[in-house]
Amino acid sequence: RILHRVTHHGSQGPVHAVFSENWVVYHYFNLKAHRYEMSVIEIYDQSRADNKDVWKLVLGKHNLTSPISLYSRPDVITKSQSYFFTHSVKTIAVTSTTKGITSKQLLIGTIGDQVLALEKRFLDPRRTVNPTQAEKEEGIIPLTDSLPIIPQSYVTHALRVEGLRGIITVPAKLESTTLVFAHGVDLFFTQLAPSRTYDSLTDDFNYALLLITIVALMAAIFLTWTLSERKELQENW
Repeated sequence: RILHRVTHHGSQGPVHAVFSENWVVYHYFNLKAHRYEMSVIEIYDQSRADNKDVWKLVLGKHNLTSPISLYSRPDVITKSQSYFFTHSVKTIAVTSTTKGITSKQLLIGTIGDQVLALEKRFLDPRRTVNPTQAEKEEGIIPLTDSLPIIPQSYVTHALRVEGLRGIITVPAKLESTTLVFAHGVDLFFTQLAPSRTYDSLTDDFNYALLLITIVALMAAIFLTWTLSERKELQENW
């Protein structure tokens, strides 16, 4: 079944694409602008978004439980956006985590045999020039015509993976972490934390301070309870 179809006139391949969740990102060359572009398409299911009856959800009558026919026309909308991109691309992958809660990053294998990590929020079709306050709170950034290339975002740093052919990502035990393997003539392996390591303690964590804080809180609770009991006893007398 084809849910959405789009044609880019005046463009040529090779096309590199990656699909995840409800979106797809692909890279190609724009002949008119003489520049590389990356486009994103996101698909949203309107049939589920419109029904927000809490009681139906509680009673099990929500449309999430309704049967879906292969012959019925799905009520979906699509949003798309295109951005200029500096580099030619060899391959594209996306980070994966155990629960899928952590923010996504695109892992782009450049023509220079390096791996660039680009946050998915830069490829959000909902981006506008002047986002509303609600959109800003959701993390949507203002629209620009090109994608940023930050030197610190290179996963391979100053190294090159000679003959880069592909990038593989697998979840780690921690939700915040994903394992990345780039292969070609050279092999490169590392781990990434797209949203930082929010579910683990750093090596320089001050355990002594934590212990002192817990003991102080327990002492304060005991002291407060003792004073309260003494005051209640005096009031009864």
